[in-house]
Amino acid sequence: MLAVLNQTFTISNSSGVFCELSMDGIGTCWPRSAAGELISRPCPEQFNGIHYNTTNRVYRDCQLNGSWAPRGNYSQCTEIIVLRKSKVHYQVAVIINYLGHCISLGALLLAFTLFMRLRSIRCLRNIIHWNLISAFILRNATWFIVQLTMNPAVTESNQVWCRLVTAGYNYFHVTNFFWMFGEGCYLHTAVVLTYSTDKLRKWMFICIGWGIPFPIIVAWAFGKLYYDNEKCWFGKRAGVYTDYIYQGPMILVLLINFVFLFNIVRILMTKLRASTTSETIQYRKAVKATLVLLPLLGITYMLFFVNPGGEDEVAQIVFIYFNSILESFQGFFVSVFYCFLNSEVRSAVRKRWIRWQDRSSFRSRAVRATSIPTSPSRVSFHSIKQSSNL
Repeated sequence: MLAVLNQTFTISNSSGVFCELSMDGIGTCWPRSAAGELISRPCPEQFNGIHYNTTNRVYRDCQLNGSWAPRGNYSQCTEIIVLRKSKVHYQVAVIINYLGHCISLGALLLAFTLFMRLRSIRCLRNIIHWNLISAFILRNATWFIVQLTMNPAVTESNQVWCRLVTAGYNYFHVTNFFWMFGEGCYLHTAVVLTYSTDKLRKWMFICIGWGIPFPIIVAWAFGKLYYDNEKCWFGKRAGVYTDYIYQGPMILVLLINFVFLFNIVRILMTKLRASTTSETIQYRKAVKATLVLLPLLGITYMLFFVNPGGEDEVAQIVFIYFNSILESFQGFFVSVFYCFLNSEVRSAVRKRWIRWQDRSSFRSRAVRATSIPTSPSRVSFHSIKQSSNL
């Protein structure tokens, strides 16, 4: 501030005509300056809650008549320009994200309830489905917690609770991939390794799905704490690669699952094509569901690495919509393919519905039978008959 005042004093003494201290609509402060000069200021540190690189400069003319040019030149502050042009698209993407996560959470809770109530279909394969759905429920729930609690002020404060929220969200994100890996392991064992599923135990998959991600996230948290301890552990600092501590295992299990699926499809197309047993049919349907969901998860996650920059606005907008739809509706797709289209679940629900209808109709018939009043005419006839016998 002293340097600016000193600059202003020198200019006013040497010229006599100058532009007054001013602030534009972006929030950039333009100091008192000599007429006819081009003044530069750093790009704003943040705008609408988003931070920018202050090493870039913005320019504005101090005109000869002592007035500022109507607008400053913000061409080097590319994010501000993109933000203005794409503001509507960002708002629509936010709506899509909230809508998709709400629909996904509702579908996941319904699927979770069905697996919990339908005890007749409790086999290892469906228990794995159930846990995958549970992982997606927890991830969707923590997404809402992140959206409702995080704001620029909170991220700047970098408090312990917000770092724990970020760690929890990333943990459940990793569990999604490891439970998908569990799905692939089960199918690979059942189809490729000659149906040796009797050797598999539930605790093995619990260790894979819930256990392995925990030390991964703990290691990531320590890395963040010592090398990138800022902004509630969201984002990453340039040159710091601590996020790859959990992103690397996710990519690894994703690639292994693609290998598993290749082997499974090869076996199904060659050896099991003629088999029509109910177990084989269930495996085929599970493979179809996994074939759809695994690329869905993989495409969504790989998009993180090919996120187009701010140079190509059209590519950025397409990425925003595409990623928002795939990311927010993942839980819905998992519920549909692993529960709502599951023939075992549908058959069990149908049997429950038929039994409920039978019980309801039986109760209604019993109520009608007990509520029929005794006819007066019948009583009179019975009395007359007894009288005649006497």
